[in-house]
Amino acid sequence: MNDRYFRPVKVLLPSEEVARLISDAIRSGDFPVGSRLPSERRLAEKMEVSRPTVREAVRILVEQGVLAVKPGSGGGIFVASEDVPFDIIVDMPQMRPGEIDDALEMRRLILPWVVQIASRYAGDDDFERMRSAIVFGRASLPPEGEKISAQAVNLVIIATMRFDLAMAEATRNVLVRQLMDQLLHWVEPLRHRTLHTREDLELSLDLTNEMLEAIELADAERIDRITERRLSILETALEQHTGRRMRRHRR
Repeated sequence: MNDRYFRPVKVLLPSEEVARLISDAIRSGDFPVGSRLPSERRLAEKMEVSRPTVREAVRILVEQGVLAVKPGSGGGIFVASEDVPFDIIVDMPQMRPGEIDDALEMRRLILPWVVQIASRYAGDDDFERMRSAIVFGRASLPPEGEKISAQAVNLVIIATMRFDLAMAEATRNVLVRQLMDQLLHWVEPLRHRTLHTREDLELSLDLTNEMLEAIELADAERIDRITERRLSILETALEQHTGRRMRRHRR
């Protein structure tokens, strides 16, 4: 019997799904700290849910320290923190080594194409989003000599995620943007297990900065070289973490 279609089902409450969508918007950089979200009524209309559902979603994120609600004429729903874990709403299922292997193979197929297309189509707004992601990541690093916190790791991961999403946006292909978002969610647990030191975090940001420079110059050879480095780092980390070689390295 072929059972690949039958997987564990996780059903979110409407309020949890709304909270997840708001979290994703913050993680993606659309709403930085201090920015005001659309009104409760506007959010309800956009997501086609009731206002009490939105109110409950906001309450969940206020309890998590992500949002703050200010009353009065100048009040509203404001972003209090961009340190939003990807599994803040619901525990993500643990991917088996083979599934992570699949995700990284898919990343190897998609990322080189995305970078090359972004180098052709990216405009000033795209480059600004990429630069902003790197600046955000640099600002998340603690001072020299201080211990690397889980928060710093999470924020640097968010920064590189924003950079990759900005590249995907630059392809002008909505489906590519959605696929990149899904890929980043798949590999994020591995990144949390492999980024431990300041050197790890700085290397991650340095490579995104080198990739930005290569895209701006439309230097295909340099783009290929840096893309391979970014791909290899996670693939090597997977092999070290699991003690097994990826399929592509066994052939």
